[in-house]
Amino acid sequence: MPRGWWWAAAVVALGLVLAGCQLSRDNYRAVTLGQSPEEVRQLLGAPRYQYDGEWDYTSDDPRDLTRVSIFFGPDKKVVGKRWQNPEKPGENQHEGQVPQP
Repeated sequence: MPRGWWWAAAVVALGLVLAGCQLSRDNYRAVTLGQSPEEVRQLLGAPRYQYDGEWDYTSDDPRDLTRVSIFFGPDKKVVGKRWQNPEKPGENQHEGQVPQP
């Protein structure tokens, strides 16, 4: 193999890791009201579940019960968001137009 091939392999591996679920508190905070679905996807990645007007994200770790919901209005812009974890209720928060669970 050519010299330096491991750099290319490392870059590919890093890309695969970053392409997975990007669910983090910082990425959740970066989602703002009025953003487009494309902007949300850039921050959080593809949703685990997608409904009409709602995208849901969950952790890949089955021990982490965090669930993030992003709500879209008729104009396909973010109108609300919710972070919830039943094991850590002090961290739960919501912003904007969020339906009651």
